[in-house]
Amino acid sequence: MMLRLAATALAFVAACVAQGAQDGKQPPKVEPAPTDPQKVLAEMKQQFQKEGIAFDLDKKAVSVPAVVNQPQDPVEYLLVQKKGKRHEAVFVTMAKPSVLNAALLLLGLAPGKNATYVEKKPAPTLEEVQAGVDPIIVTPPQGVPFFMTVRWQDAEGKPVEHCVEDLLLDRTTSQPIVDCSWIYLGGRMAQIYRNEPEVYIADFEGNLVSVCYLSPDNHLATMVHKDARDDQNWWTTSLLPPADTAVEFVFHRGETKLHAERRQRLAKAAEAKAGATPTEGKPAGGGK
Repeated sequence: MMLRLAATALAFVAACVAQGAQDGKQPPKVEPAPTDPQKVLAEMKQQFQKEGIAFDLDKKAVSVPAVVNQPQDPVEYLLVQKKGKRHEAVFVTMAKPSVLNAALLLLGLAPGKNATYVEKKPAPTLEEVQAGVDPIIVTPPQGVPFFMTVRWQDAEGKPVEHCVEDLLLDRTTSQPIVDCSWIYLGGRMAQIYRNEPEVYIADFEGNLVSVCYLSPDNHLATMVHKDARDDQNWWTTSLLPPADTAVEFVFHRGETKLHAERRQRLAKAAEAKAGATPTEGKPAGGGK
């Protein structure tokens, strides 16, 4: 299984070498991927090291170095590469998207399906649309969820790690985002210039993980949320460290301890809220 994933990932990186088309150069000849397990893993390790990507199969995690960005507009991307939409992104990495994607493939993430849109038939009337009826039927992204955390050191040099959800603000609730999941898409290959070979689009655009539904799925992953169609609904929380802080952005194949604790904490908070009475917390006699 490990060898098959490594061979697939290495073949993907090799195919992305065709990116030489962006500067007018002919892409170098791609040699067949080695079949020896040690050679396959050695080549992948070399690619990862070059891009600063850490691959930990035991912990089922892939991490990349990044820095905290300072977006000027509502957040559309959790993570971008340096070529990406920095004015709408929380974190920026220098790692090459195609190599990062190969690491995620090697980790065992399987590409899911992006969100789709279909117009309602019959279409709602103008009055209904003005009243808030959505003229579009949205099918959320589908696939096996994965998880992400971010690590850094605070001002005293102590390690800090948070689920990415705690760093994203839902502007509808003014609270960190809840009822959210993340689906790996894998990006796509496409032809940029006529009569040129296909290239990995994310290497050109630099957009990696979106927090809203964007099409086509040139990015590597997307958020799933009831309000993810709204690209103006997301901002950052006070937990986010200052701009330019160096961080380690981590992709996890399975639920982390932090995520399990967060899920349990939110469940208890929801239970407590549901069990609260209208007079709870007020002095006897109905005083303010």
